[in-house]
Amino acid sequence: MKLKMDSPSFKKALFFLFLLIFLFIGFQVNSEEPLKMADTYLKTKNYLKAKEIYIKYIEDPKLAPDALIGLGKAEYFLGNYPEASIYLKRLLRDFKDSPHVNEGNLYMGLVMLKLGKIKDAESFLNKVLSPFEKQAMVGKAWIAFHKGDLKFVEQVLNKLDKKDFYEPDIALLKVKYLTASGKPVEALKEFEKNYALKKPDYDIDKAEILIKAGKYQEAETTLKKFIERAKKNLDIIKAKNLLFDLYFQKGRFEEAAKVGRELYFYIPNDEFKIKLYNVYFSQKNYDEALRMLIGLRDKKFKQEKIEEFLKRLMDENPEKAEDYILKSYFYLPPESSLLLESANFLISKGKLSEAKNLLRKLQTGKRRADANIPLAKILLKENKVGEAKKLLEPMIDKNQEAAILYAVALEKEGNKQSALQYLRKNEKNIKDAEIIAKLGDLEYSYGDKKKAFVYWSRAAQLGNAEAMVKTADYLYLSNKNREAADYYKKAIDAGVKDTETLMWVYYQYGKITKDKKYLEKVAESNSQFKEAAKALLEKL
Repeated sequence: MKLKMDSPSFKKALFFLFLLIFLFIGFQVNSEEPLKMADTYLKTKNYLKAKEIYIKYIEDPKLAPDALIGLGKAEYFLGNYPEASIYLKRLLRDFKDSPHVNEGNLYMGLVMLKLGKIKDAESFLNKVLSPFEKQAMVGKAWIAFHKGDLKFVEQVLNKLDKKDFYEPDIALLKVKYLTASGKPVEALKEFEKNYALKKPDYDIDKAEILIKAGKYQEAETTLKKFIERAKKNLDIIKAKNLLFDLYFQKGRFEEAAKVGRELYFYIPNDEFKIKLYNVYFSQKNYDEALRMLIGLRDKKFKQEKIEEFLKRLMDENPEKAEDYILKSYFYLPPESSLLLESANFLISKGKLSEAKNLLRKLQTGKRRADANIPLAKILLKENKVGEAKKLLEPMIDKNQEAAILYAVALEKEGNKQSALQYLRKNEKNIKDAEIIAKLGDLEYSYGDKKKAFVYWSRAAQLGNAEAMVKTADYLYLSNKNREAADYYKKAIDAGVKDTETLMWVYYQYGKITKDKKYLEKVAESNSQFKEAAKALLEKL
């Protein structure tokens, strides 16, 4: 049945149709009106109010893109960068056809920049088109600054208008550029005259410039005040990190260590751990220094720094080095040259079984042959001559040190003639004072006293106490009493291990110099020189 246009039924239907259209349009207007208010709040920098409205519409199919871009911008200007990234990611992912995508790329790039994700920031900013090209260009200039490309930063700054520098990010970029260009004083003047940077939010940047300008006290005060009033944990961490660097630069290691301990769990990167390692090492707090190195994430870098740590200890604090070699060698690869160096160090300190552990690890790698000589040294000291010879025999024709050690093995077996031949052949290459002294003994046993004296005195110069005694005895028998007394005194200072030999040295030194103190020590002992010392004391 068709309705006539002038019939009451038609007029009634038409009325309801217009009513529905009116209600629909009214609903749309009412839905869009709050977003206009939120936009107004955003423009007037009332970001919290803007957030309250935008958040209500992020699930609305039609208004979600407007709400998400607005919410992302509000969070960005509030400094809530992780939150801003959440809303902007959703906009770019779910509403790819929205007219807000261009602006979304801009703010996503700026957010990534604030979060220190430089590659991501660059990727987003490269997508930005007109009318946001200038903002993107400034963002790219910040990226260039972080990469150290000051030339690009300068080019961007020169393209900007004077009014652009009223924007805090642009003003700060100029200040940072001046500082990095070696003009901290000029940068500080620019900072202080620019009203856009007067807010306390920029005190960290100001402190950084003050440090560059050498105004450490003012920088420290600025940072401490900022930390006291800061509400965001991220800001506190940034300020404390700068304070840590200040203390480190000034050599205030105790204060640096205190701040460093507070920051350790917030800045887990290797760069910070190395700074803290240097602080602890400077304090001689080797336990904490090593803990920083063990915590490094980069395995290769960890190995390199532990090697450096052990080398420094062996040079600067040999007494402590022994313990820390044993604590940290597990972290070194079998190919590490420091395993061999550390094993030799331990051998020189008489830590033979400990040195063996390092050499066993060395034997599991490609440089296993390097372990043979130091292992042979240990075996010879343990009088395991047969085992030592097995290691050395394949090497004696190619390796002079192996030949020298092989001679020691022969001497221990009683084959002195062969031992002497090997040592004579390689005498210029003997560095070990004990072996040089042994060569002197062998020459003496075969009647060449002058050669023996040459080797004993050479070993004595290298610190061998037994060789000092033999040199002194030779000089005494040659009627060179003054020189003999000098060597006896050197032997006393070096520390003669054998008690009877020590009493002989006391007796000889006391007799030559007429120093009763040494003779009395002998007279009070149970040595064979006791009575001779008493008799000599009666005459003095």
